[in-house]
Amino acid sequence: MILGTPDVVGRATRKEAGEPMRQKHIGFRDLLERLLPIEELPPVDRMRVQRALRSGVSNEVEQAAMHAIDLLEQQGALRRLPVEAKAGTATVRYQPRDRHDIITLQMPGPRQHDGVIIQVRSALPTQAPARLDQVRRLIRLDDPLIFSDPRTGTTRAGLHTQLEQAGRELLGSAHVAYFAREGDDERPDDRPLDPSLVTDVIEHHGMVFYCPNVDKSASLSASSRDLGVRSVALVAVTDSEGQPIGHLEVRNAEVEPYLPSDLAMIALLADYCGGVLERAARIEKLVFVDPHTGVYNRSYYDLQIRNEIARATRDDSSLALLIVDIDDFKSFNTSFGFEAGNQVLVQVAQTLRAGVRPFDTVARWGGEEFAVLLTPPVVQEDVLAISERLRSSVERTPMRLEGLDGRAHRVHVTVCVGVAMFPDHAETPQDLWRAANAALLLAKRPPKNQVVFHRPKGEAKLNLH
Repeated sequence: MILGTPDVVGRATRKEAGEPMRQKHIGFRDLLERLLPIEELPPVDRMRVQRALRSGVSNEVEQAAMHAIDLLEQQGALRRLPVEAKAGTATVRYQPRDRHDIITLQMPGPRQHDGVIIQVRSALPTQAPARLDQVRRLIRLDDPLIFSDPRTGTTRAGLHTQLEQAGRELLGSAHVAYFAREGDDERPDDRPLDPSLVTDVIEHHGMVFYCPNVDKSASLSASSRDLGVRSVALVAVTDSEGQPIGHLEVRNAEVEPYLPSDLAMIALLADYCGGVLERAARIEKLVFVDPHTGVYNRSYYDLQIRNEIARATRDDSSLALLIVDIDDFKSFNTSFGFEAGNQVLVQVAQTLRAGVRPFDTVARWGGEEFAVLLTPPVVQEDVLAISERLRSSVERTPMRLEGLDGRAHRVHVTVCVGVAMFPDHAETPQDLWRAANAALLLAKRPPKNQVVFHRPKGEAKLNLH
């Protein structure tokens, strides 16, 4: 799909009071260096502009300029003047605060492909300050901790709830969903309507994609019909560097529900989502990530086990807990030093992480123990297969350690795995841990390097390898 981008920047200046305006065509670099009040941007955004200028890459300079214009308009440093519509293009004009200069951008006009209207975000109507305040309040932009508080859930789970509220209050009965670029690991039961369209949205993240009637779109009609969706709008969510990290999908049960001002509000929601996600992710990394191994820590596990048991109970489904313990871990510390032991922890953690699904959880419980949470729905046969695959992967992964003598040593690392399932073996987080730990104690008996599945008293234990 080929889409246009803003391709002309004009400058009109008043030479002296009372004299007519004169126009001069300039590029995005000149716009950043000479006309835009970049000094009024937050430090992180000024740094982005400086990096783009240093890179000399025209596309990066253009994206930085468009991002700066959006931010400066929101801050009141730029005032948008009435839009002049022309055939095939949309002309957008801005005036810096306390200056006579007028900046003109000639945008490509709306395009249409397979029933989807594609429009440049910057060409959409500006939002009144009251509406900006409403968005901030609805998604709690000034309180990103709400998305990382263990009492309320993880970042995206909290954001989903806030977006649903924003959809109701700002866009009527619309369903607003955020999907991460790498795959929404917290919503495995919810997927974008059209993955191929999402690819275009991510690639052209300066555009808004709007299908006012999905019945007129060959790619959207089939996937939308069963969900009761009659129209949909999509827009990319970007980080502070302007790189897409996901997208918003706004679904509606009505045909042609959105005016250009509504599409502008959807784009604004996407902008604020990017900020919330980025800040909350930094907080999550400090609170929920084990600094030594890079996987989650015990606090995150405690949060997730409660959330997943609640979800499994609601869906009448099951989940599994695997406790993984490194065999003879103290021998690595004794023979090669504590730094070598840390290397073993890191390599085992990353092997476990690579061996499960994106929406499963790998957390360091403490010492040489890891908790692996296989989220619902899972069945016993799959749990056993995954457990054995993890054990085997660790055993087969070549590990080289640097010892106290400064030399590299090849070592053989194995693990024991104890497995229990909810609700078959336990109905609370504490009892589920006890059941898996009891199985682990059996797995740690010689010859170790094995998987043991919990069995209630009186039943034979099931072990592999």
